[in-house]
Order: sequence, then C-alpha cells, then structure tokens
Amino acid sequence: MTEEEKREYLISHYPVEDRYKNILIQIQDVLEALEVMDIVDINTDLLGQAIFDYFEDIDKLKKFEDIDKINVDKIYSYLTFWLLRRKPVQLVKDNMSVEYLYINEKVFTIIFVTKMMAEIDIKYSDTNLKLESFFELIYYNFKYRIFTQKTLETVVSAFFCGSSFNYGGRAK
Repeated sequence: MTEEEKREYLISHYPVEDRYKNILIQIQDVLEALEVMDIVDINTDLLGQAIFDYFEDIDKLKKFEDIDKINVDKIYSYLTFWLLRRKPVQLVKDNMSVEYLYINEKVFTIIFVTKMMAEIDIKYSDTNLKLESFFELIYYNFKYRIFTQKTLETVVSAFFCGSSFNYGGRAK
C-alpha cells in the first residue's frame, strides 16, 4: 500500500480531520495562555503527519488486538507520543531564551496532563503540590528521557489509578 493509499484509508476509517482541528485548537489555546504566539509557528504539515502516524498506530493496534474501540489511556499516550516525535510547534525568532527550546514538550505536557485531569473531573484550580510535581516530572521526562507510546500508556494508567484514591475513581 502506498503512502497515499494509507492516508486515504485512514481518512475513510477514522476522524482524522476532526482530530487535527481539535489538536490545532488545543495547541493554539496553550500557546496563547503561555503568551508565546508571537515567537512560534505551528507547522501544519508536521501536525498532520503526527495525526496520521497516530491513527496508523491505532489502526494496527485495533487489528492486532481484534478490537473495535481503544481506551483513553491509549488515545492520550499514542497521540502525545506522535505529537512530541513530530514537534509541530516551531520557534520563529532567533536568540530565544533557553526556556523556549522545549516548547513542544511544554505544550504537550500541558495538553497531556489536562486531558487526564478532565477525564476524572479535576479542575486546574484543584491542583496541589503533588499534581504540580507531576506536571514537572512529565515535562522533565519529555525533555530528557526516552519514552514510547506504551510507557506513556503506563503513565496514564498510573495517574488514573492514583487519582482514584483521592477523587473516588475514574469518571468515565
């Protein structure tokens, strides 16, 4: 199967365009909140490739495990992995501060963790020191450690497991 045929297959079987638009909006929202829209650009080609890579992985996984739907653990972990691998947020100014070198890692840490928080109805205003430490640990790992879709899936599962002790279980 050619790359073009793969893309056509994925588009016909998965909500590729909707996921692309949704992630693009989330990235823009985070960049606006971080007040960095004037120093970065979103490379839509890289974002699109990340979305295709994600759905290709999901398709393989569903076929291998013979399942119709995947759980949110896999959705968040596989999507985050490919977004970080493709790095669609690009710096557009020279002489940037060191804090901006890892802009993709910062953006996708925020999206990754807030998605998990939303899944169990935790508001950012509910955060505590342990949750702040979790944000920092994930960000650090995205910057300096090797990770895979499966290791991120373990992170998601552990987050939901740990939160069940404080928040009464997963909401969904």
